[in-house]
Amino acid sequence: MKIYNHYNSFKYNLSFLFMQAIFKYNLDKQEKESINSFCDSCEYCSIEQMIGWTDFFYKARICYFYLLDDSGIKSFCQINESFKSAQIYYGPVCDDRELVVLSLNEIISYYRKKGYFYLGVQMYRKTGYDTDYIEYCINKKNNIKYKFNNQNTKSSIEIDLGRSVEEIWNDFREGHKKSIKKAHKMGVTISRAENDSDLEAFISIINKMCKARNISDDGFPIKNLKELYNFLVQRNKGVILLAKDSEGVIVGVDMLVYQGSSVVMYKGATDPDRRDLPISHLLIYEAIVKAKNEKFRYFDFWGYNHFADEHDQVFYINQFKKGFGGYFSFFPKKMNISLIPQGYYVCMFLTFLKRLIYKLR
Repeated sequence: MKIYNHYNSFKYNLSFLFMQAIFKYNLDKQEKESINSFCDSCEYCSIEQMIGWTDFFYKARICYFYLLDDSGIKSFCQINESFKSAQIYYGPVCDDRELVVLSLNEIISYYRKKGYFYLGVQMYRKTGYDTDYIEYCINKKNNIKYKFNNQNTKSSIEIDLGRSVEEIWNDFREGHKKSIKKAHKMGVTISRAENDSDLEAFISIINKMCKARNISDDGFPIKNLKELYNFLVQRNKGVILLAKDSEGVIVGVDMLVYQGSSVVMYKGATDPDRRDLPISHLLIYEAIVKAKNEKFRYFDFWGYNHFADEHDQVFYINQFKKGFGGYFSFFPKKMNISLIPQGYYVCMFLTFLKRLIYKLR
């Protein structure tokens, strides 16, 4: 554990004088409970920053960082470490822009002192004044490289749930409205997953769709789905919705994840053998209504690739999402921070070598 007391570096507020920046590789029970409680209180909190979530997807060396004062935790993030490079995925978790700046400065200083050569930071915030301010403050002191591509530039489509269901419906494309009405007439119903049999159906449909379309599952942890879903339910961070045909057979699934004030359409699939039914249209519509009824502020389609062209299947997924109306939301571009001269390029070169060696094995 590393603890730093600050007496000269805090320029924004005298209260910063009494804060501690803490870096640990293991957390005790009380720390986990405090961090979970803090994350639950934040508007901007990606599921990727929830303790234990990444364990379902990959194994990595995780460093836990948090800012602490007498009143409790003020900022938190998980940092993935790998051979002198570090990554922050959708963090730090903190609604206060000044404390985000402070957090990032402390993290940069920490890894620079450890001899790391690169830190990547993808914040989970919408672009605007606060994110511009954060980036300005960090850029004043650091060498940051920005890349304008799908890996370094994140955006999505979002629906404002502060409007009435009728107003939201009116923004839908006419074809989407007809498909939703058709699904209702054909007896398609929506319910939530309740048992292992439902989860097995989820797995089956995901696998079946990926095979039929010859697409990747994007690293989704199918083998650990039951444990992952228990994690979501126990933390009240999500739900799986099921679409059933008129005979009660599950023909579509959609995993929704709760991230602060947003509901995210995290993973969905439909049975490729049931193209006679407009399953996805009704699943998403019911998910939007559910999110509104539960008082969330936004429904997030979790991704819109502006770089996809008409020859890419993602292009048509984009068009489908846009048919539900909404508006584009953008995240700040990923900050590729060199902690040594040309550190970003050193990291890219080593990553290339690693992938090359993996292919040659």
